[in-house]
Amino acid sequence: MNDLLPLKDAAQQFGVKLDRLRRAAWDGRLTARQVGNQWLVEPSEVARFLRDGGRRPEPAAVTVGQRGEAMARIIAVAVPKGGTGKTTTTLNLGAALAEQGQRVLLVDFDPQGNLTQALGLRPADLEHTSYTAIKHFLSCFEPQLERAVRPTSMGVDVVPTSARLNLANDELAVAIQREFVLQKLLAPLAPSYDIILIDTLPYLGVLVVNALVAAQEVLVPLQAEYLATESVALMMDQVQLMRRSGLNASLRVLGILLTMVDQRTVIHREAVDYARRVFGSQVPIFGAMVKRSVRFPESQASHQSILAYDPEGDGSRAYRALAEEVLRGTS
Repeated sequence: MNDLLPLKDAAQQFGVKLDRLRRAAWDGRLTARQVGNQWLVEPSEVARFLRDGGRRPEPAAVTVGQRGEAMARIIAVAVPKGGTGKTTTTLNLGAALAEQGQRVLLVDFDPQGNLTQALGLRPADLEHTSYTAIKHFLSCFEPQLERAVRPTSMGVDVVPTSARLNLANDELAVAIQREFVLQKLLAPLAPSYDIILIDTLPYLGVLVVNALVAAQEVLVPLQAEYLATESVALMMDQVQLMRRSGLNASLRVLGILLTMVDQRTVIHREAVDYARRVFGSQVPIFGAMVKRSVRFPESQASHQSILAYDPEGDGSRAYRALAEEVLRGTS
């Protein structure tokens, strides 16, 4: 085994920028070990990283099931702060991906059920939800999430939820391997989809941990305000904790999405610049930015995606551009 080097020394040895290696270590494209505040890496891994053009090490991002079927990319839309656009992003990114021909499943894993309602479903009328699937699994360890899957007019399928998902916090607290329940529930569905997006709660807890264990990637919405950056830093720390603890050693940040941006104001332009400066050297920041617009709540009230409600508007263009970036992956 090669001796481990600090990233700074590895950057000097291979003649590359330290920020490039640090960012790759954060998002999983460079296999490195974090000790305290310092990243350590084997020289052979840096050589592999450069030789492969900055790509992730094998296995590839697309996983394969036991019978050889391709499995879905599972992306958690997560940040421990409310009002950042998680549900809006899950809904409209899903619609934009479906427009690109992807088979998309949305999972409402927030007891508020905003995604469920935006898709035109009434939680009180639903017999099968993400909560009933959890409850059934905890009683007999049989995944039956497919019972809850509902097609929608937006070209995506959804696993809806209701306020009863709040009860899962206490029920999962005493469950065996409680962090892996959502992963087990999604496993039988994964071969049927290209991408699964999970809408999460605005705080950290057992439900969000379940989403992070089930996912391969995390998309982090960042509201264009200074006060929102602390929640992004907390999310990045949580991703590192998932990796170091072994709960999900391959989890990576897909990217940070700037939302509710109003570039007419100085404070928003400064917040965008600040976010790129603080986080850009660590994780990817999407080129697509979502502007603040009344069209988003209007579209959700009418149970439409922004792509259907305002197809030529800024919001539609932003989420179509985001979908293209997601499909291309990050380099």
